[in-house]
Amino acid sequence: MRRTNLLFLIISCFIVSEISAQPQFFSSSLHKNRSGKPYWYNTVQNGGTGGFEILTGVPMTHPNMGCVQCHGSNDANGNPYSTYDPSCSDCHKTDMTVDQNQCFTCHSRQGAEITVHLYSDVHRTADMKCWACHKSQDMHGDGTTYNSMLEPGAVKAACEDCHIAGTTTLPSHASWDPHNGKLDCDACHAQAVISCYNCHFESQVEHHLKRPKQQIKDFVILGNITKKGKVGVLSFQSLSYQGHTWVAMAPYHPHNIKKEGRVCTDCHANFGGQIDAISDYNADGIMQFAKWNSSDSTLTWLKKIVPLPMDYKRSFKMDFITFNGDPGSPVVASKNWSFVKGEADGFQLMYATPLSVEQMQKLGFNTTWVSVEEKTNEIPNGFSLEQNYPNPFNPSTTIKYSIPEESFVSLKVYDAIGNLVETILEKEQNSGVYTVQFDGTKLASGIYYYQIKTPKFTQTKKLMLLK
Repeated sequence: MRRTNLLFLIISCFIVSEISAQPQFFSSSLHKNRSGKPYWYNTVQNGGTGGFEILTGVPMTHPNMGCVQCHGSNDANGNPYSTYDPSCSDCHKTDMTVDQNQCFTCHSRQGAEITVHLYSDVHRTADMKCWACHKSQDMHGDGTTYNSMLEPGAVKAACEDCHIAGTTTLPSHASWDPHNGKLDCDACHAQAVISCYNCHFESQVEHHLKRPKQQIKDFVILGNITKKGKVGVLSFQSLSYQGHTWVAMAPYHPHNIKKEGRVCTDCHANFGGQIDAISDYNADGIMQFAKWNSSDSTLTWLKKIVPLPMDYKRSFKMDFITFNGDPGSPVVASKNWSFVKGEADGFQLMYATPLSVEQMQKLGFNTTWVSVEEKTNEIPNGFSLEQNYPNPFNPSTTIKYSIPEESFVSLKVYDAIGNLVETILEKEQNSGVYTVQFDGTKLASGIYYYQIKTPKFTQTKKLMLLK
């Protein structure tokens, strides 16, 4: 009995101390200072090297944008904000209770995943609330002022908090083990990532009205994320404003997790698998992500897995649409949407301008991209290294090679005087025909050599980079 009372006293003291520390930490938390949004958007942050504002030319403080504020207009008690100052009343009612729906007034994408697209989630199915994973630190801060939620330590919640590899909660897995811990859980277990298609700043800035035609869903795009040091899920955003178009990818944790993860063939176009994005990329070096059909005013887009290739700035191509109807109309008629023609040609939009490498690093990207690699079912008769194509190239080219038996394969690129420029791969591979991409964005024009080496085979070929 005494032991039970002592345990109760210890737990009570812990809870009281945690609660008493929350006001002290809240002032520096992301919920209070909202520093995350200005960090990746505003030009005045980080010495003027900010993000979206540079590309769009739309100031973050524009009165019709409301970017600094969250989407919610009422506090937890239902009272409208007269002047907005982030405080405890955003989430807590007068009696200090919290309704999870209040979370969605700001975290609108999570709300959309539930209410708009009816995505299921194993955690919601189990009646878990936001705070089951996001503990006090995520809600109230830890005393450190973070610039962005993507900074290491800013958000502590992780799948590994509950699911530990090699235990009964997370057994050894055929997809998990070969990646040596470099594959994030959501890469396999996320159902999809929804993404807004064109925020249409024209309408928003001029009329204080957003008119996204629809949301892109049913896809998962993967890239390396600095915060986690793993390959995980990325969000995808596009924009059309004053004739300028751009796309941006950023790390994102989807809250639509399924129990069964993907299998190898869902990400790799081998062993009988067929991934549309990889097939298209290997065929012509382009991922036509979104296509506009002017005859019926509809959009179609790639689905399934979309790996982010090294030459994403050239390979990602999409059509942009804009709203040109009456902004006061509550009806979004299809005829009010039109295709934004680019300057490259009269039919297809020019390659959109993505964020720079520096800006993507700021958003939490690792510059080591997910390579697009394909292995066919063909079993070659011998070792071979084919001529790269295209050649000359700018900035990327495809290299194809064959190995008739399981071998350790090294594929490297050297400059004209024999200095190692890049190691494309060094790993054990099964027999088959492989294609890989080499990106020369950071290299100067000139002659280079690529060499394949196995225990039984070595061959070198010349390639030319022209910028």
